[in-house]
Amino acid sequence: MKRKKNKAEKKGNGKKLIEKAGMAIKQEFFLEASWILSAMFEKKLKKLLGQVENQVPASGFTLEQSIKRLKFLHVSSRYPALTAHLSLRMIDGIRTWKNQRNEILKDIPKVHVSEARLERLAADGVNLYKELNKAAKAYKTGSFPAISE
Repeated sequence: MKRKKNKAEKKGNGKKLIEKAGMAIKQEFFLEASWILSAMFEKKLKKLLGQVENQVPASGFTLEQSIKRLKFLHVSSRYPALTAHLSLRMIDGIRTWKNQRNEILKDIPKVHVSEARLERLAADGVNLYKELNKAAKAYKTGSFPAISE
């Protein structure tokens, strides 16, 4: 007999990742939370690019490439709905967050990375993800008003 899937299993691992990131932050594993957030950003940006271009990027498409492609589509003005719902400030914020994450990873073997720095990285990632999620939902439904720049 076939086993029935619950809603979380049907949705994929998006909700599971959100729960894991929240649990990691609650347990003060901020570096791990930032890695989980990074995977969530990558998944959300690929999904958004798939909605915009009607073609999901390949599996080798990195977070950096997704950010660059999204910014290119935003600046090219070929997709006014995307431009209306996503701000350049948010796209640049995601890139800055990713670069900060990379700098922290490079600093770990060399110097002591403070707990406050890791906590700030995780908190900034959560805030950016919430903003991206809100913008992606608004784009998907086509609702206005747009997110301001």
